[in-house]
Amino acid sequence: MSIRILQAFLLFAVGLLAACVPANTPLQLAYTPGPAVIVTDDVYESDAFTVHYPSGWRVVTGAADAPTSVVFVAPDEQSTITLQVGALENVTLGESGFVVEIRDVELTDGMLVTAIARAPEGVWEAFFPTFEAVVATVQ
Repeated sequence: MSIRILQAFLLFAVGLLAACVPANTPLQLAYTPGPAVIVTDDVYESDAFTVHYPSGWRVVTGAADAPTSVVFVAPDEQSTITLQVGALENVTLGESGFVVEIRDVELTDGMLVTAIARAPEGVWEAFFPTFEAVVATVQ
């Protein structure tokens, strides 16, 4: 009877070890489709453009499977500057209480970068020079 118990135990142990076989690596872990970006204290650099952004602002990079884009979020968490490669499509503007400005920037290689400023009406006058300064550094 002890041999049968030992056989049962060994069969059970082999079954447990078989469950330890590693699974296949999911595609999203084995492949990252988007190009790398470099973000420092005040510079965002992608394969498409480089720009200086205000100190203390949060940087939100775009989706890896979409054209290069970035959103700089002001400390007030409401004012933003968005930069994206290409022309703006499917524009939905007109959020009450906010001012929006759109500017096209053509780089020396002919690439078009669209810059979008969005800020509450009450801070627009103070915010607009910051937008101008950021757009001036797009290269």
